[in-house]
Amino acid sequence: MAINKLTDFFNLTPKLSIVIVASSLLITLIFPGSVLSKSELQNSIGSKFGNYLAGRQAQFDSNSRVAIRYYLSALEKAPNNMFLLRRVITLLVSEGRIEEALHKTNRLLKSSIDRSNISRLILVLYNIKNQKFTLAFDDLNKFPKGGLNDYLLPMLKAWSLAGEKKHVAALRIIDQESFNQGLEALYGLQGALISEFTKNNKDAINRHISSMELRKSMNFRATILLGNLYERLNKTQKAKTLYDEYKRLRPETTILDTTYSRLKLGKKPDQAVKTIADGVAEALLSLSSAIQNQSPFQAIIYSRLAIFMRPSFTTAKLLLAEILEDNENLKEANDIFHNISNGSRYSWVARLRIAKNLDRLGETDKAIRELQIMSMEKKRRIDALVEMGNILQRHKRYQASINAYEQAKKRLKNINGQSWSLYFSLGISYERIGKWPLAEKNLLQALKLRPNHPSLLNYLGYSWVEQGLQLDRAQEMIQRAVKQRPRDGYIIDSLGWALYRLGKIKEAAKQLERAVLLRPEDPTINDHLGDIYWLLGRKNEAKFQWNRALILEPEKDQIPLIKKKIKVGLPKDKNKQRGI
Repeated sequence: MAINKLTDFFNLTPKLSIVIVASSLLITLIFPGSVLSKSELQNSIGSKFGNYLAGRQAQFDSNSRVAIRYYLSALEKAPNNMFLLRRVITLLVSEGRIEEALHKTNRLLKSSIDRSNISRLILVLYNIKNQKFTLAFDDLNKFPKGGLNDYLLPMLKAWSLAGEKKHVAALRIIDQESFNQGLEALYGLQGALISEFTKNNKDAINRHISSMELRKSMNFRATILLGNLYERLNKTQKAKTLYDEYKRLRPETTILDTTYSRLKLGKKPDQAVKTIADGVAEALLSLSSAIQNQSPFQAIIYSRLAIFMRPSFTTAKLLLAEILEDNENLKEANDIFHNISNGSRYSWVARLRIAKNLDRLGETDKAIRELQIMSMEKKRRIDALVEMGNILQRHKRYQASINAYEQAKKRLKNINGQSWSLYFSLGISYERIGKWPLAEKNLLQALKLRPNHPSLLNYLGYSWVEQGLQLDRAQEMIQRAVKQRPRDGYIIDSLGWALYRLGKIKEAAKQLERAVLLRPEDPTINDHLGDIYWLLGRKNEAKFQWNRALILEPEKDQIPLIKKKIKVGLPKDKNKQRGI
């Protein structure tokens, strides 16, 4: 029952296959790279080079605000350094300071037109926002081909033409032939929105449906856009059927709660795209979502620009917050989550993310208090309790985590496949405090609900092995887990340990050697391999592995056991203690 990532709700397109990865290598056509070029170095040398270096370090540390401050100081002493100016503009955009970037754009365009695509993009968006569609379209035709331009420019051109009321020409661009299914889905959504904007609702519905069929799974943004169109056309039952299918696939989601409430009241949603600027914001969001894993900084840029085009665009703010969160900018992510946590359909999800990030920021007690408040606000929901249990478990406060999980379990109306992770987590906490009968009961219930999940197979199998229970079944379960994750060092360690307990020492050694290669930094796996080496008579190698395990900082209760083994070797009763 871990919190779903926000991209589960609004990831707009399947990844554009390996093509998008290759294109990201060409992103420097739009965005400056992080490598200091020879010409940059030559233009930056001087008495104020320290500001430049400080800015570069801050940028490397993902602290754009500080980097901007240092770069601006350097620019005061070197106002003609266009490389620095270009960096400042890009970082200003990444911070959402688009108006400031815009003020610096004209000077850069005049001085360095061949290498200023980011500035040209800002200017195009500014013109579209101010309904200067012809000027924007003409400027778009001047952009070079290659990189992400090949994905973004057709969408921007189409919306610019729509702004000139050249709707057929706009859709002709969108309908260009592509052999990439992800790209077709990306453009299909834009085509649907253009048709809807021009009141061609029948065509819009067909395009929405075709775009959704190209996707690997339902996502929130596509679902809500089509569902809202159905609602506005008084096709309420079709909208509800679409929402119900999304809810069926994600039964714990709260993101449709306000939608269902509106349906009951008979209120119609607003049109998603009311202006050309709104449509461009959708296009920028689509591309940001598509590249967020491969190119997070560029995804931040596009999300910020989407918000610039549509300041109330909550979905873009959520995506931006998640990208920041994934890149450890937790405080900034929480600032955005706080901004959208009141009155929005996303408020519950945002509050859950805030609590999780507070824990990661070291404010665990504050996170727990927030989750306690949430659990009391909605007494039928379990997600706040589950997240509370997860946080407490991570901090080894196992009994407190059990209390949270047990409360969540009492709220379950129906036990189904989605419930497996709650039972799994509860079983782990019971196992950690030594209450094995209760641990086993919950782990078996989780296994019943998800019989082939590799982590669950591994945990239950390993727990049986540790206690010398059901060794044959444990081995079979762990082997099933290995087949699913053949490069998971932890699961392979479990298999080796099961073979050891079954007396298959040589086979165990092979598996544990594999596990150490995959997870050389794990103290437990190194400790296990040391035990096996000792049993095989390879005592020097055994002591080496045990010493290595100590260096890798094992859990405190294991340290005296490992030290004893280094001193006197493996105890004769090999099964009497955990971790031997």
